[in-house]
Amino acid sequence: MVNIVGTDIEIIVYNWLIKHNIAFTFQSSLSGGIYQLGGSVLDFLLDDYSIGLRVFGEYWHRGITKSGFDLIQKEHLSAMGLVVVDIWETDIKERLDETMRLALQGIEMLS
Repeated sequence: MVNIVGTDIEIIVYNWLIKHNIAFTFQSSLSGGIYQLGGSVLDFLLDDYSIGLRVFGEYWHRGITKSGFDLIQKEHLSAMGLVVVDIWETDIKERLDETMRLALQGIEMLS
């Protein structure tokens, strides 16, 4: 078994992708990662789908400043040709299969 370092919700998504044999890169650094202006780290990059998944916990991603930063990052990633899907903690914990099936289609769950 491989030990990964991630939040509880990232590990849930990680295990779901493994279970469904979906290839991905975990914690993929793009455009310089967190150390470059405009850079980012995607929680999951699904190259076969051209989809980036961002796993959002309520604590770290609610509020005007945090939402603004997340929106700018999403626009930058979209400009790179990725479909960016934000997956929220509540959806992961309450309806994982439905949330992930929509995410693989590039669709976000509307809570």
